Amino acid sequence: MADIAGVRVLYTGDYSREEDCHLCAAEIPQFSPDICVIESTYAVQLHQPWNVREKRFTDVIHSTISQGGRVLIPAFALGRAQ
Repeated sequence: MADIAGVRVLYTGDYSREEDCHLCAAEIPQFSPDICVIESTYAVQLHQPWNVREKRFTDVIHSTISQGGRVLIPAFALGRAQ
């Protein structure tokens, strides 16, 4: 948080309140900013549970490799790359 001329400004990147195997859940700050700027890639998206998505993902990889295929996984962020 930054204090600019008495105005408390909070800036945060994309975050999640759900913990996963690589990142902790975002914590709620103990203060109330006057202005909050949030980067949000998936703000209004509802996702399947993490274990369901992981199973679907690994099933496709196993199926592709067992058929002699190759898998290329593009990743743009820590939570996706890990």
